[in-house]
Amino acid sequence: MGEDPAGILESLTKEMLIFTLITTVLFQWFVFLLNYGGLYTERTGLKGIGLTKIQGIDFAWAAAFLLAANLSLSGLAWLLAQVGLPMPGEIRFLIPSDSAGRVIWVFVSFTAGFCEEVAFRGYLMTRIRLIARSQSWLVPTVVSALVFGACHAYQGLPGFIVLSVYGAMFSLLYIHTGRLWPCIIAHSLQDLLAIIIPQ
Repeated sequence: MGEDPAGILESLTKEMLIFTLITTVLFQWFVFLLNYGGLYTERTGLKGIGLTKIQGIDFAWAAAFLLAANLSLSGLAWLLAQVGLPMPGEIRFLIPSDSAGRVIWVFVSFTAGFCEEVAFRGYLMTRIRLIARSQSWLVPTVVSALVFGACHAYQGLPGFIVLSVYGAMFSLLYIHTGRLWPCIIAHSLQDLLAIIIPQ
């Protein structure tokens, strides 16, 4: 959460960026395999964390969530800017500008949506509840949101705050629907839109 996260990302060459994106994809699938291994060992399976057959309603939930979340987070980013914590806009340096890079970005978007939602919402939240032997979602939501924000700390303090709030919003969507697909679809689309909508 340094003062100039954009400076580091801006210095990435095209080759370094592609390497970073591919490494990110591989790492996230590795984390997914760890989560899956844990679920398999516990005999819970992916259904046990809300990853059941995808349905049309999942897309409707994802679209409604994206609209509401982006409006809310835009307001939060504006408020942070008013108190001297503007979003640095460094994410634009992670978006490839060539065709091959954009194809890789599609894989990054799906991977982030799928693997991060399984890890942060499906696995982490449910396991915190099991360990705490609690019926409440409060602690799992807060922990998951803060860990999600910390994993995006390369976006600086404003990014950490905004992404932690976004993580909490994803947690609420997961709790409300009891399903991971709305979160996965919304997360993937959010990342995918980065190559369409200028950052």
